[in-house]
Parts: sequence; structure tokens; C-alpha cells
Amino acid sequence: MCVESSHVWGLQRGDIGPFYENTDTTYKGTNPINTDGGQLSSGQLNPMGASGTQQTMEMVRQLRGEAALEMEGHQVPDANVGLAMY
Repeated sequence: MCVESSHVWGLQRGDIGPFYENTDTTYKGTNPINTDGGQLSSGQLNPMGASGTQQTMEMVRQLRGEAALEMEGHQVPDANVGLAMY
């Protein structure tokens, strides 16, 4: 997760730790990550297959403004860009 995240935000090697310490990555934050709790929250440990579909579904729900219907209170306000990495 950290390797991919550092590339997404254009961080240099070693900058990911301070980024996470100083950035709110919750669904309410400036850089939301795993808005549905991620793979461990859904009981899936394998990053391929069904979990990739789950990540895509969560991204689409966020972009449509429908995430709060699935799990109350986790809609990213004004979501307009999504990225699923698997």
C-alpha cells in the first residue's frame, strides 16, 4: 500500500511516513484511502479476484454519491476522482 501511495502522490523515497503522519486519509480527509475499511475489513486477504471487484464497486459508489447507502456515514464529500489499485 505504501509503495503505491507514494507514487500516486508523487512522493520521494522515504517521504511516505511523514505523509501519513500529517495527512488525514479517512473518508473525511483530504486524501481518503480505503473508504470502506479495506480488504481486512471485508475478510479478504487476497488482493486479486473478488477484492479487486470490491474496490472498484466502492470507488463507483463514492463517485456516484451512493456510498452512504451501503454503509452509513462513509461518503467522501464531493468525490470526483477515484483510483483502485490491485
